[in-house]
Amino acid sequence: MKQMVWFIQTFLLLWLILTISLLLFGCGSDLTGGSIPPGNPGQQNQTRLVVTVVDENDPSVPLADAEIEITLDDGRKILGKTDVSGRFVVDLPSNRQCTIKVRPPKEFFALYQELVDNFITDAGEIWLLIPVSRKDTIAHDLFELQILPKEAELKVRESIQFQVQLRPLPQRPIRPVWSVHGGIGIVTPDGLFIATRPGQGIVRVRIGNLSAEAIVTVLPE
Repeated sequence: MKQMVWFIQTFLLLWLILTISLLLFGCGSDLTGGSIPPGNPGQQNQTRLVVTVVDENDPSVPLADAEIEITLDDGRKILGKTDVSGRFVVDLPSNRQCTIKVRPPKEFFALYQELVDNFITDAGEIWLLIPVSRKDTIAHDLFELQILPKEAELKVRESIQFQVQLRPLPQRPIRPVWSVHGGIGIVTPDGLFIATRPGQGIVRVRIGNLSAEAIVTVLPE
């Protein structure tokens, strides 16, 4: 009988110690968010950036192991490499001016140019498609860039083709840097936008210092 009383008292004491510890120090990463993947919609004041790097001449060819360097406006740098699909994903602070530098893989350094672009983390999710030019590509002096249409409304799973107008007309096709802000869809290297999620966002196109954007509203199916 005494052993049973001792066992119950010991069990209650251990349970009490464990309960107090949980109250004081928390429940571990599973409940405090440590196990939640970065960029989860539950997190605020962050932008999930998804970068895809492809060959400008053949956008079906991803550039794996391309070096990515992102510099925030406070001087902080984030370094990484693209995976086998040419993709690099990172969470960044929202509403920051950023510079992204893409260096080709070391084995292709003599083939591709280095690319530098700027963007603002102005949405919860940004999908950035970067075509990297080859070193024999001749740069063009452009002074005007437009995107058409400037506004679009479509439903989830629908698509719309955006057109880019340049002045003066380049002698060869130029693939710009496309980005989708707002997590509403994706865009191909040729400007085909595919809606994946309801909401309002922006499709932005950029060549050098020139940029243009279209407002896109995606409705439920």
